[in-house]
Amino acid sequence: MTAAMALVLLGALGNTLPAGAAAAGSAPGIDVQAATAAPGVSAQKPDAAKRPAGPRSVTELANGSALALRPRVAGKTPEMVGAAQVEDAGCTPYISGSISKSGLNVRIDYLAEVVCNFYLAGAGQAYVIERTSGSPYNGQVVAAAAPFSFANGYYGYSYGAVLIDGKVYDGGAQVEIGFNLALRAYGGVWTGCLALPNGLRYLSACAGLGTDTVSVSIGSGEVATGLAPNRLAVLESLTSPGSASYDAWNIGRFYPNYAAYEFDWNTNYCSWAPDNPLGFTFESACARHDFGYRNYKAAQRFEANKNRIDLAFYGDLQRVCANYGDAVRPACYALATVYYEAVQSLGYRADTPGPTDDHRVLA
Repeated sequence: MTAAMALVLLGALGNTLPAGAAAAGSAPGIDVQAATAAPGVSAQKPDAAKRPAGPRSVTELANGSALALRPRVAGKTPEMVGAAQVEDAGCTPYISGSISKSGLNVRIDYLAEVVCNFYLAGAGQAYVIERTSGSPYNGQVVAAAAPFSFANGYYGYSYGAVLIDGKVYDGGAQVEIGFNLALRAYGGVWTGCLALPNGLRYLSACAGLGTDTVSVSIGSGEVATGLAPNRLAVLESLTSPGSASYDAWNIGRFYPNYAAYEFDWNTNYCSWAPDNPLGFTFESACARHDFGYRNYKAAQRFEANKNRIDLAFYGDLQRVCANYGDAVRPACYALATVYYEAVQSLGYRADTPGPTDDHRVLA
């Protein structure tokens, strides 16, 4: 960071060097979080209106701080802010955020702050942790804001925004805002990490107690975004081979069992191929095949699931045929094979432009 950038950052954070205070050491280092790349998750430009207008007031620490400092018995003592008393020296972190949901799109704006009642050096970073049980990203950082650092200050913040596409991302129902924080005192030693405000929790033990530099990770606690959990797992359960999967899908299309997942239930049935060739009722099997193709295309996972969806389609057709008498059943099975082989070799591909007519090759 250049000297000019540092001055801009300090001004934005609202830190004010007390009159006559001497320059001290640079800010401590933190473990900077990098977000795990995940389909359907994209960093957004933070909303400037959600940026703090200025530092939090040190009067918020009048009843005690979460991170407590003890002045040295001899030697340099901390330079206090305003009327704060040296025996009350300490800092408190804060985490806040907002969630806006439109359909299956969720935007999370998040903010982490720390305010102290004495001048010191600090650094921190806010980020978003996936907390949805069953998500392959559970426990991973999926979004991270720009870190802050300051010297000879008493306040800092980090804020960011992330957009989750619930059709594509495998998770997002539960998240947590995390805050990595490191603070270096110019006089005194850190004595404890105490109770946090507003339901926050420690994600790590305090490191550096008994020294002049403390580091810790703090979390907001789990927050529900409004997305239904494990959408891709539910989609797989409705598009797999077997009568149980078919029955669950068949019930779901007539009753709002899966309304929260906002699946696409539209269908062209067998498109330009006969829905019920020679009187054999293939239309429901074609409808489920459409369901699989449409929703996996929207989830950007079509190619990885196409063969399984086609096999489920073939199984559905064969179960239809099994209900007919011996005289016509062979003809039904032959038609089922024709329908299956057509979609298997020439069926709708993820890169095909135009509407989702999944069985147009059968015309």
